[in-house]
Amino acid sequence: MYRSQIAFRRFVPVIAALAVLLSLQLAVNAHEDREVGDFELEVGFLNEPAFEAQPNGAFIKITRPTVDIMTHGALFASGTVEAEGSYEFEFGERLNDLEIPFHDHLTGESGTVTVAHGAEMSGTVMVQFDSGFSPSELAVQPGTTVMFMNTSPDAVMTVISGLHDEGDGHSHEGGAGHVSGEPVTGASAALQVEVTHVPTGEQRTMDLRPLVDDPGAYLADFIPTAPGAYTFRFFGEIDGEPFDESFTSGPNTFDEVVPSRTIQFPIELRESRELQSALEGVQSDLASTGQLADDADGAASTALIIGIIGVVLGLAGAGIGGYGLMVARRKA
Repeated sequence: MYRSQIAFRRFVPVIAALAVLLSLQLAVNAHEDREVGDFELEVGFLNEPAFEAQPNGAFIKITRPTVDIMTHGALFASGTVEAEGSYEFEFGERLNDLEIPFHDHLTGESGTVTVAHGAEMSGTVMVQFDSGFSPSELAVQPGTTVMFMNTSPDAVMTVISGLHDEGDGHSHEGGAGHVSGEPVTGASAALQVEVTHVPTGEQRTMDLRPLVDDPGAYLADFIPTAPGAYTFRFFGEIDGEPFDESFTSGPNTFDEVVPSRTIQFPIELRESRELQSALEGVQSDLASTGQLADDADGAASTALIIGIIGVVLGLAGAGIGGYGLMVARRKA
């Protein structure tokens, strides 16, 4: 009975906490976005905020941007740039091997930017505008920023990607950048993730599975059992290209894991690591109780043996005494 009472008292908070944690339904709030080579990546915990002891996983979505360089303003659009003002745009890796047209909507003046690894220009390159662009044709390396500077003393400038369109049915006050990316499928066959709990340094390499309802998205399922920062290192290959990139949770990336008690009300329950300690305590108590019982049984057995020995010795003594008395009577 004593053992059962101890176990019951210990398991009550365990059962209650598990019931609450399993009932939580969380939504994705924030992931880190990063452009790596030809790919755009979205990385984080599947469910954010990420709570300790709640089923979760390392999430990555991989897309290859589909760039629209011909449609008016699809890649970039400066809006109205006043005299002596400027507009900058970075021609990244995703634009490599492309010849990108641009124009000023008001004058119709145009030019092209060719992006290629073999180009001489890199860093920041200036293009001046005064009734026309100078230079109007340039070749730059991927990652180069082109600064379009309005050097006209009295005219405005509107730098817009794509071909010039004389119609009025489009906007010139900002561009969408590029059209939706194309999801990269089949990446889980050659890609893994190494998950590290930063405070302790504990690591585990996990396989990824595709999310069937989200093409290009992959997940390594796990339950974070300790709060704090985590690093997801994805390595292997994507579309035959070597890949090795690390992402660490933090204020400007994706959520760190927080204790579940931060959303518990009105009673805060123990975390899984605390419950593990409680379970270990149960085992220790049961072991101690069993040892006490074994000690008691041993003591009783010892006393019984001593008692038997005493009885035997007593009987032996009585027998010897009786025998001596009989001998004495015979001699008399």
